[in-house]
This record gives sequence, C-alpha cells and structure tokens, in this order.
Amino acid sequence: MQALLRNRKFLFIVFGLFLLNLFIANHSTMLWDEDEAAYAGFAKNIVENGDWLVPDFMWSDIHRKPPLHFWMVAVSYKIFGIHEFATRLPGVLSIIGTVLLVFFLGRRVFGRDVALSACIVMACSLFIPNIAKIAVTDAPLLFCQTLSALSLFIFIKNPKWTWNLLFWLGIALGVLIKGPPILILCGGLWFFLFIVHPERKRLIGTHPWIFLPLALLPLLGWGYLAYQHDPEMMSWMIDWYITKRVSGSVLGQTAPPGYYLLVIILAFLPLLPFLPAAFVDGFKRLRKREEEMLMLAGWLLSGWLFYELLPSKLPTYVLGAIPAVAILIARSLPADNHVEYPYYKLTATFSVLYVFLIFTLVIILIFAIFQVLGRVASLSAIKFSMFIWPLAFVMSTLIFAKRYKYGIGGLVINGLLFTTLAWFFLMPLIEQPRSAPKRLAETLNREAPAGTTVLLGDDFTRIPSVPFYLSQYVGKQYFHYYDRERMVEILGEPFPYAAVVGEAWKEKIEADLMARGDSLFINKKIEGWTTDAMDEGSYWLLMRYRF
Repeated sequence: MQALLRNRKFLFIVFGLFLLNLFIANHSTMLWDEDEAAYAGFAKNIVENGDWLVPDFMWSDIHRKPPLHFWMVAVSYKIFGIHEFATRLPGVLSIIGTVLLVFFLGRRVFGRDVALSACIVMACSLFIPNIAKIAVTDAPLLFCQTLSALSLFIFIKNPKWTWNLLFWLGIALGVLIKGPPILILCGGLWFFLFIVHPERKRLIGTHPWIFLPLALLPLLGWGYLAYQHDPEMMSWMIDWYITKRVSGSVLGQTAPPGYYLLVIILAFLPLLPFLPAAFVDGFKRLRKREEEMLMLAGWLLSGWLFYELLPSKLPTYVLGAIPAVAILIARSLPADNHVEYPYYKLTATFSVLYVFLIFTLVIILIFAIFQVLGRVASLSAIKFSMFIWPLAFVMSTLIFAKRYKYGIGGLVINGLLFTTLAWFFLMPLIEQPRSAPKRLAETLNREAPAGTTVLLGDDFTRIPSVPFYLSQYVGKQYFHYYDRERMVEILGEPFPYAAVVGEAWKEKIEADLMARGDSLFINKKIEGWTTDAMDEGSYWLLMRYRF
C-alpha cells in the first residue's frame, strides 16, 4: 500500500472521485422518504416559523430528534435557499470532516501511512459516500463519534487538555444530534479501555464526573425549553428512542445477530479480498495486547458488536464503527508487490469469491431492474455492469498473482466508480418513478392559480415529501381530510380548491360529483412509487372549477 501512497496521481484520482461522489446529483435527486424529507420539513418550518425548539412537520412526528441536525439544515437554507442541495450540504461537509479527522487525528495514533490508507478505504466504501447524499442525522453524528474516539486515543498517549476537551465536545454535539448513540460508543470505549489498557489511569484525567454533565448541558437545556412548549413531545421521544429500542424493535425493523456483519461486508465490498485478513490480523494483534489494537477493539465493541445484541436494527446504527474497520483494513494491507504477505492464501481465496459475488450482484441488479422498470432500463444496468465486473475480475487476478500495488489500486478505483456510475446510470432510472410527489407539486403549481388551497385525501401513503414539495411550489395552504364527503362539498364551492387523492377516493369523488350533475375541470394522474414503503405512490390531482 505504501507504493500507492507515494503516487500523487493515484491520490488525486481517489479523492477527486470521492468528492465527485459526494456532490453528484445532490441538486436534482428528490428528497428520500421518509427521514430525509421529514428532516427537511423540520428545517423548513424553522426558517419559516422561527421555532428552533420543537421539530414539527406534517406526517413527521416519528422522526423527531434532538435539533442540531435540523438547525444545520436550517442555516444552510438561510444561506443557499430551500432546495435539495442545501438540504444535503451539512451531511456532505460532515463526511468530508470525518475523513479529515481520520487523517489528521488518526496519524497521531496509527501513523501517517495507516491514517491515509484508512481515508482511501473509507472513500471507496459503499457506505460513506452514499450516506452523505441522504440528509439524515447519521453523517453529522459520525463526525462527532470519530472526533471523540480519536481524541480519546490521543489523550491516552498524550494527556493534554486539548484532546480531553475535543473528546467531550464531540459527545456534547453528538447527543444534541441523536441522543444516546454517541454515549453508547464513547462510554463503552472508555470503560473497555479502563479495564484493558495499560495506561488506564490516564483515563481518570478525562474527569467524566465533571465533563459528562457539562457535555449534556446543551441537550438538557434544549430539552427543558422544548418541554415548556410541548411536554408530550419530550415524553414521547424518551419512550420512542430509548425504551422501545432497548426492549424491542421499532416499526418492525429487526434482524438476528450477524445483521451488522453483513452490513460491514457490503459497506467494504470493494475491498472484500482483504476484509477477512484484516480481522485475522487484528485478532492476532489483540492477543499480543498491542496498544493500538486494544483501542480499535474497544471501538468495534461499542460501535458494532453492542448493536448486534439489540432487537431493533437499522443499517446506520453501525456507522460509528466504520472508521475503526477502515483503520483495521488499512493496517493489514500488503506494502508492495510480491512481498511476503502472511495472509496471501486467505486473500487469494476471497479474491475468487469477490469476483463471483460481484458477478452475482450485477446479474440480480439487471434482472430486478428489468422486472420493475422494463427492458430499456435494464440496458443501462448492463452498461453499468460492463464497467464494474470486468474491472473486478482483472483486479482480483492481479491480487491472486501477488501484484498487490495494482490490485489494491484497481479495487479502490472500482469501488469509487461503482458509486459514480450508479448515480450516473442507475439513479435516473429510479428517479422518475420515485419523484411523483415533486412532479405532483410542479403540476399543481402549473395548473392551479396562486393561493389555491390543497386538500389531501386519506387514501395514499403519508410520506413527508408530499407536503414538503406542495409547500415549496404552492404555498402552505393545504389540509388533510379524513372525510371524503366533506372534500366533495368543498370542491363544489366556487373558490380555488384542489384535491390530491389516491385511486379509491378519485373514483368515489367523480361518482359523487356526477350524481350532483357536476364534473371535474382538472383530472390528472401523477404515477410513481414510494421507495420507503416499496409500493405504489401515484396521485390524482382534481379541481372542480377553472379560475
């Protein structure tokens, strides 16, 4: 790997593609339901209503969290305007910041070459670049988790106040973004190192009895002020985000232990040939009680293995452990071509497996797109596969031949291109059907007069992107109706009303109007499907009068 680190052209290509992957299509891709659209709605209401305390948006109650992420998006809106690019910018900057932390702080613990290699491993992973492209809380939380973990490691080696303050700063910001997850990671890491690390006494110098209450003050201050405005919300958040996730699954999001191992394998799929070797090497170092490996073991234990035991499962729960896995992989990579690499047989075996796995995945991808989107769309998937699979085959062959410099470099580029080409070739195929809420709002803006009041039916999936885009293009005059008969009466009034309903209500409204001798002036269907619920997300736009 050292040979690649000395190649400036390679580094320029890697980090150039990484930055491209972070920003590509962020301005044109519709917000993802439900979380991203809900968070965008919270931030939009902050900008428009000036309420910075209580996250509030239509159909988004279950997505309420501590407010720091929403505040960051709201600030982005104030600077750049309310649109998709501004929504995702804080997440993109958080991921860039995380990679920079791994390099600038990681090199103080693991050395420059390992830290830079870990940055490359993270850049080519399938998790890190793509989580930045969905404006959820996990990217800013990852920045805080990485800041705290690496600062604690440096403090153990060099117990200065600077690193202790950065450790607690990361915790203070992290709990204000998502609450308990950063306490689980940093608390578990602290206790693990206090038990096993030879310099455990230095951990007492972090003074948790003083700094933990101070780190929680911003969260407690916000909680107190928010409680004054909405007591029920705070009780609900404690029950929803702590009690229910510890005692059981939420919204059916559960899986057996081993789920997050699969997530990690998929996240680091581009470097799969070296992933088993990384864990074997790490285990051997841990048996020798190597100091840096003890640190990584604590990071993996509290950031990954703890969540394997919880019944509630979501892929992003394990995101905090991703930098630790990247460092683990970076430490085990062979230095150059034809070196005496102790894990050659293991790596060669998984190189063959990697080729077959990539081939299987692209076949499944082509078949799935053909089934869902048709023959023309599947041709784009075939073009995508023609770039990815042959390169995977060539790079695995090079690794088998002990040409590690070119093999690792090719795997890294292949991982980066996987994300790039997926957004160029595959995302446009998905974007058209999933963008129905945005197309609905654009159609309503084009067809209806200014000041139209929008009536939302109760026969389609309640996803936050619908009210978000309606409020963007039409204004805030929209109401959710449970009573179809009342909606028919309102549509009959000579005022600018428009109804958005599903298939069931549309047919009944037409029948009701026909029975009264009336008809619809606008009767348009906007077809699509929801990626969150994986079902039909089509809408009917109905208007009774021309204005």
